[in-house]
Amino acid sequence: MDTVIHFAVSWYTLYRDELMLGLLACTFLLMMITLAAVRRCRKQIRLLTEKTREMTKVALSQDGRQTRRETADRYAAPKQEGDTSVTVSRKNEEVFGSVIQEIFP
Repeated sequence: MDTVIHFAVSWYTLYRDELMLGLLACTFLLMMITLAAVRRCRKQIRLLTEKTREMTKVALSQDGRQTRRETADRYAAPKQEGDTSVTVSRKNEEVFGSVIQEIFP
């Protein structure tokens, strides 16, 4: 056991500078890899945000047109029996589903 400890101490004293330089190089390399990964993730987030904005604008414009048509039809046609909130929510779900499909192909 004494010889192993003596060997480790002598090896450390002989190659201390090289060991520190190696640790510094490994740290620098890992830092560069991390920065590259963060840059890639930020780029993906930026693209996803732009797609989301575009699809939201499209969905809102379609929803606005749909609402105007429904309002015009409601005033033009006599009152119908039944609840129309179910059909409106289904239409909203369809628009939302199409937006999600456009964002995540």
